[in-house]
Amino acid sequence: MYTGPGTIAVGWNYVVIHLWQLLAEDLLALDRPALLVLIGQTQIGQPVATLTAAVARLAQHAKGVERERLLTELLILCTDKEIAAMAEQIIERDYGLPETPMMRKWREQGLAQGLAQGLAQGREEGREEGREEGREEGREEGQLAVLVRLLQRRCGPLPAALLVQVQHLDPAQRLDLAEAVFDFTRVADLEAWLAQVG
Repeated sequence: MYTGPGTIAVGWNYVVIHLWQLLAEDLLALDRPALLVLIGQTQIGQPVATLTAAVARLAQHAKGVERERLLTELLILCTDKEIAAMAEQIIERDYGLPETPMMRKWREQGLAQGLAQGLAQGREEGREEGREEGREEGREEGQLAVLVRLLQRRCGPLPAALLVQVQHLDPAQRLDLAEAVFDFTRVADLEAWLAQVG
């Protein structure tokens, strides 16, 4: 309390209200239309009935542009997307409220966020898929290099045509060749094996 010179006394009495702890029904009971735009931030036990009542009271106490502004603010201040969607359906169904620039911006921001999240997730999945493919290719190249070295140790230098044939073998055939290489002593053995696989 402040007492200035003379007899003027000024004081404030207020109570702090935490919206997230307040029941929606208690906010409705206050019958203060300006506060009803905050209903989406309270605890809503029965969303359909509560939102329908809140929207009806807002629509009763305001007309025209003022009503559109209050209903738009109610939608924007809904923290839960499901509650916001429900409120939007009630407003469109019961009052045919045209989409205002603010509602359009709100919707576009939601879509933009969803799109950005989807793109980020897709990029990450693509990177992971690329990493896995790279690992697989690296393993295959490493196995092929070891197989070629084994063949050259057992048979001597290999003609380019035979190297190309070995490179075109599938992974199972390469594994079979890796086992058979210990029986080879010359290039003709490799040629015969490749002719059988053929």
